[in-house]
Amino acid sequence: MRPAPNLALPADGRQSETALAVARGARRLFRSLGFSTLVELTLASGRRADIVALGPGGEIHVVEIKSSVADYRADRKWRDYRDDCDRFWFAIPRELPADIIPADAGLILADL
Repeated sequence: MRPAPNLALPADGRQSETALAVARGARRLFRSLGFSTLVELTLASGRRADIVALGPGGEIHVVEIKSSVADYRADRKWRDYRDDCDRFWFAIPRELPADIIPADAGLILADL
């Protein structure tokens, strides 16, 4: 029997506990759908994606984790990720108001 995969982001001190918990939940969701996930992957654009999910059919999903309204407002680099994926998502804690997320992005609400 194989050991369970580590679904946490690398602990480098940049992510808050909330961001780490949201990432774990998002990765579990994708894994339950048959996807493989990578964290902190550098894309062709030079940007580093929080999570890249590779689907069973070869589709590429990029997930940007936002742990607070301030985190969302301070970061606009996520727009560059859209050219590197088939589908773009935000993963946020349930406490974050979902209406700040653009309507054309996917949304993952994480339980903490």
